[in-house]
Amino acid sequence: MAFDKPTDSGTLSGLRLPAWLPGWRTAAAVASGLLLAAAFPPFEAAGLAWVALVPLLLALIGVSPREGARLGWIAGLTFWVIGLGWMLRLLETSPAPFLLVLLGWGLLVAYCAAYVAAFGLIFAWLAATIGTTRFWQTLLLMGLATATWVGGEYARGILGGGFPWNGLGVSQFRNLGLIQCAAWGGVAAVSAVLVLANAGIAFTVRRYLPGPGRQAYRPHIELFAGLLATLLCYRFGFTSMREYAALPTTLEIAAVQPAIAQMKKWDEGESQRILARLRTLTDEAAEAEPKPDLIVWPETATPDCVTVEGESQALVKDMARHGVPLLVGTMDVIDNGRDDLLCYNAAILFDAHGRPAGRYDKQHLVPFGEYVPLSGLIPALAKLAPMGWNCSAGHSSTVLEVGKPPVPFSCLICFEDILPDLARTAVRKGARLLINQSNDAWFDRTGGPLQHASHSVFRAVENRVSLVRVTNSGITCLIEPNGALEEETANAWGLTPGPLVRRLSVGVPGPEWKPTFYTRHGDLPFAVPCAGIAALGFVLALAACRREKGGRVGGLGPNPDVARASCP
Repeated sequence: MAFDKPTDSGTLSGLRLPAWLPGWRTAAAVASGLLLAAAFPPFEAAGLAWVALVPLLLALIGVSPREGARLGWIAGLTFWVIGLGWMLRLLETSPAPFLLVLLGWGLLVAYCAAYVAAFGLIFAWLAATIGTTRFWQTLLLMGLATATWVGGEYARGILGGGFPWNGLGVSQFRNLGLIQCAAWGGVAAVSAVLVLANAGIAFTVRRYLPGPGRQAYRPHIELFAGLLATLLCYRFGFTSMREYAALPTTLEIAAVQPAIAQMKKWDEGESQRILARLRTLTDEAAEAEPKPDLIVWPETATPDCVTVEGESQALVKDMARHGVPLLVGTMDVIDNGRDDLLCYNAAILFDAHGRPAGRYDKQHLVPFGEYVPLSGLIPALAKLAPMGWNCSAGHSSTVLEVGKPPVPFSCLICFEDILPDLARTAVRKGARLLINQSNDAWFDRTGGPLQHASHSVFRAVENRVSLVRVTNSGITCLIEPNGALEEETANAWGLTPGPLVRRLSVGVPGPEWKPTFYTRHGDLPFAVPCAGIAALGFVLALAACRREKGGRVGGLGPNPDVARASCP
């Protein structure tokens, strides 16, 4: 087996394109990257996700694995440069050095793009090894392409601490009929349907392109396969949506959004203004009728620690006069007894009398945001921490209770709502409501806040529980168990109307509630096997490219469309 030498015109695995189309493969890769970026907030052209991979898949047919990796890399860079562009807002809102922000952003973009490059490498090798002329070959390729993409997304979500941001399925967060399958396979199941549909369209389009593979009157089995999977997913979705529509209201929550500009949050001269705003909004929330069961402040709402005697603690004690429990996001400092202080990003619940009733310490910290990796081994690195100190991580999810009868709930702080396992673990421990306290003021006037909120939708659907988001600035809303998002506090660009209080009538499942398949089993039945297939494909594709330099490549069968040539 050998591969075509990658050129941009002539016969390439059955594709004959005119010489006046130089660089069409590279252009196709760029097009896929642009379409992928457009499918996500702030653009929200979610329908483009159904065709975004088509140009890339067509470009990968008939090239070597190495060329496939290059094309995937180009598509990935295009996608992630745009998709993570909101992070550059840190140049204005973070005290971190300018070059450090740029370096961190560039490395993260390159890291995420590497997974698309790996997909290109694997798919190019699979297409050349299996062949693309018979329907069984294309159907097999569709399945393997789906597993490879899903496996790559899963690996990105767990390796190196995990960054499962903007998986392909997340683009469909408003498509309630489709995303119900997340209750079975998580975001991976939604991504799989999209990739399968893209592959079906790509192989159908290829039948009409110039070349020996053109078969205008052949039944479009690939297109039917992708369409069938999509229809079955929708069929399940619409059925289950009716079962998990909004639950009867059992909890009234008042969400306080103080809208403190990020550059003022840690300014000591602003502390009195911050406390005054929290007081005013909390008074408004507590005095409304009916009286709320819980008032929630966002992540790190207080300018100092509420567990240490000071102005923030005094404010919390004063709020107890309303007789309403208060969930406070705060930085907390604990003496570990070894002449050292541990700092936690915490959520602390105060009961109706102002007494501490439980706490949760954030488990998944943001690298270079809340801590600097390796700073324990190299103390000098600690100086790079944007906040001036490293946070310590919590060790487990905490189930708290509020309301009459008591409703068990758990907190997810900041970007913890993008991590499926944290939400799943909390629900397995007994939580029947999830509360995400966040501060998206870092990324105001960008698409970051809505991208962030879109991930919360899947935590609700995966576990069939309501999820409340309370942000300092961003999207404060209720997400119902079927994924319906009630959004009023921000538009697609993260612009907020300022300080406000939102009353959220939250439905909580009763005793008849049963955990979903995903809550019980997580990613083990689907995404993990896909990751295994992707890893095996990656190893074999790399070996094939290396062996090609020395001679014939072995595979599952010869591809008659590919002319013998050396791997570039």
